[in-house]
Amino acid sequence: MPTADAALPSRVRLAPGAVRDLQQVLGAARRVLVVHGRRSFRTGTAAAAVDDLDAEVRDYGGVHPNPELRQVREAVALARDYGPDAVVGIGGGSAMDVAKCVAVLAQSPGDPGAYLLDPGAIAAHRAVALVQIPTISGSGSELTSFATVYAGRRKLSLDHPSALADHVLIDPDLTSTVPAPTAAASALDALAQAIESAWAVAATAESRRTAILALETLLPALDSATRHGSFADPWLRTELAHGAALAGAAINITRTTAAHALSYALTARHGIAHGAAVGLHLRWLIGHNAAATDIDTRHPDGAEALRLLVADLRRRCLGAIGVPVEELIDRLLDLHGLRNFRIPLRDWRDDLSSGRAANNPRLVTPQDVLTGTSGRTTGLPDDHVLR
Repeated sequence: MPTADAALPSRVRLAPGAVRDLQQVLGAARRVLVVHGRRSFRTGTAAAAVDDLDAEVRDYGGVHPNPELRQVREAVALARDYGPDAVVGIGGGSAMDVAKCVAVLAQSPGDPGAYLLDPGAIAAHRAVALVQIPTISGSGSELTSFATVYAGRRKLSLDHPSALADHVLIDPDLTSTVPAPTAAASALDALAQAIESAWAVAATAESRRTAILALETLLPALDSATRHGSFADPWLRTELAHGAALAGAAINITRTTAAHALSYALTARHGIAHGAAVGLHLRWLIGHNAAATDIDTRHPDGAEALRLLVADLRRRCLGAIGVPVEELIDRLLDLHGLRNFRIPLRDWRDDLSSGRAANNPRLVTPQDVLTGTSGRTTGLPDDHVLR
């Protein structure tokens, strides 16, 4: 039976084998467009579930990590020509983000890129159903109404209520073939989402409860994974899927903060996996936000409330797994193969003016980033400075 959780919407089905419910949630859809990644779609049971559909199916395959606007244009053009009743996103966050763009923009005229620059032009409601099926746990994309696309090194966003999926099938069995380094990066994304949502300026009582529940669900699973160097255990994969879904539900309310805002340059310029890039900045931002003052706090309840909140998050981690949250982040970065770094100012300076950075509960200045990242090396060959 699917996992029952009041913190997750009723449209979410979370259980081993949940992908087999695809036909049921698609209902009377006769024309289905499947948007998927390169490898995870065929190595799991998702492809079999698609093959068994009582519908005409076309696919847009091979979505790359950190998808480019070119792929969105191609996929939307296919959808406009095909006219599907439903779009199914199967894969990691990138495939699901492209699926959102397709479902939202398939019946809108003109260049998809124009809608990413001017979301106000997007129709309030979409006529195409959207189902999301993650094959890796961590992005939370299946539970959010926003997507990230790159135009060269420029980050573009689709952020619109109509991008929220009608149905979400979370099957932990689909994550069984994900390599540990890849799973570690994605897990860092989920951990960051839980923490960032809890302290976000836009947090509500509901979102903070969901974020803390996500954190408490993730911690034992991530501790076990980093101690054993593996995400293979079925219990661990189910807990990670559950925690990641909760984190996604939380950030759909609050959005993320500075750790995400500062990560995009690392991903776009250097190809560092999104979750790892987020984790690199999350590590020092925990201490940064813990030292908020009345002068630099953005938290609506003030600096003392923020300091107490960060202290509570740290206590929860220490109580759950016996090590500081910063050590858990280091373990996950080690498992991914990237722990330390130094970043030139030009790589992230513009990101400090983004909406995600403004959602951080304490002001972040260029000097703060320099202080937080100074003395840390890349962990890349020859220990070079990223340029």
